[in-house]
Amino acid sequence: MHFVDVVIRQAHPGPAVPAYHSLEQKWHDAWRYQQEESIPWTVLIDDLEGTTHQIYGGLADPTYLIDRDGYVAFYNMWSHVPTLHRAMAALIGRDGRGVVMGGIDSTLHLLPSITAGWRGLRRGLPQSFIDLETSAPTLASGTWLGHRLRPLLAPLALRAKPLPGPVRFGFAVGLVLLAAGIRRMRRIR
Repeated sequence: MHFVDVVIRQAHPGPAVPAYHSLEQKWHDAWRYQQEESIPWTVLIDDLEGTTHQIYGGLADPTYLIDRDGYVAFYNMWSHVPTLHRAMAALIGRDGRGVVMGGIDSTLHLLPSITAGWRGLRRGLPQSFIDLETSAPTLASGTWLGHRLRPLLAPLALRAKPLPGPVRFGFAVGLVLLAAGIRRMRRIR
């Protein structure tokens, strides 16, 4: 198996990590990302127009598992490592060929993103926080809170076997409500 990351765009632009305006800027950011995250595999960049990103659906955080014949064997709409591991094991069990696990996982793995997403959001502060909070109220606050509560949430959010849908939804709603409550308390002071 070979892993490849493709840097498509600046996910959370801000003063320290602006949106890309040149390939050199994108190459530098891809190199920095690979170094900071200790990624041992190849990191490529898409062109400035996002051609590859658009061909593969244009979503923010997808993962594709390509079989030995070059076809998409599995599509993880919202990257989730435990799900990807199961799909890889299934593909290996099929000698590296064919569609596995129905070919797609469209589950919004929100709790793992809230628990582990702060590092990416933090890079673009303060603009990334403002943009996310404006487009999806309490999501940036929830991500910060998830980061702070990571020791408690990670065993549930990042476990190999996902929690049942209603439990995941309940945790996500609880985090959003807690973040909203904290924001309200700050305003009262």
